[in-house]
Amino acid sequence: MERKKVGRQELLRLARARVLTTSELAKVLEVTPSHAAKLAFDLRRKGFLTRVKRGVYASVPLDTDPRGFHPDPFLAAQKALGEGYTFSHQSALTLLGAEQTVRRTVDVSAPGVRSRRRHLGYFVVHVHSVPQGALQDVTTRVRRGGVTLRVTSPERTLVDLVSLPSPVQDYEADIEAFQALLPRSDLKRLLAVARSTKRTAALARVGHLLRVSGYASPEMTGVLRSIRNSLVHAGAAYFATRPKDASNRFDHEFKLVYPGGHRSG
Repeated sequence: MERKKVGRQELLRLARARVLTTSELAKVLEVTPSHAAKLAFDLRRKGFLTRVKRGVYASVPLDTDPRGFHPDPFLAAQKALGEGYTFSHQSALTLLGAEQTVRRTVDVSAPGVRSRRRHLGYFVVHVHSVPQGALQDVTTRVRRGGVTLRVTSPERTLVDLVSLPSPVQDYEADIEAFQALLPRSDLKRLLAVARSTKRTAALARVGHLLRVSGYASPEMTGVLRSIRNSLVHAGAAYFATRPKDASNRFDHEFKLVYPGGHRSG
């Protein structure tokens, strides 16, 4: 059977779809899924589609050179991964409007999955495994490209960032994240999320960053006091630096070793 020719109106509908599966492509083109799979091959060859993964495609804007086109990584990741994933860490920071850079690594979290990295076209998805129920009541929704994305709340995002292993921490970037998201955060909820990790290092980092961020709130004094009291018998924790580094500083209030060159403890 001769393949259906794709007209301009169908190409316009395709462009508006942004990222779609073979089944969704079939609905746009008004053909069967098996026929849509064959048409997808032709549309990719002609530069109207680019492949995200098997069965998932991104439409190339009609006025864009397909050779230099990359789909929105958040829309592509959501469609490729399916339900059950929440954008987190640096990706949440971007989607919440606290960072302008769209990185080539997309961070998502989900319960009951294996932590790993997946390649989707030109970008990488870092999947973070979390315990069952860990994301309950700590997510929000944002709109992007006409699509609703599930994202960790400002409080959960900040705790996720400071909970990363010390060698991959960016101290200056974390300060900027706190400065950007604290005005939209509930400090008591932030404290509760930090405590839920059951990690004294995460709690110490939150306390330190709350103090050096310059953010003022009526609840700040009580929250900082609560963190200090929790760390009375804790040992020293490290934040974005290596032990015995000559530039290390020590925050006596929160028993935290952190990089020199920014603020004194």
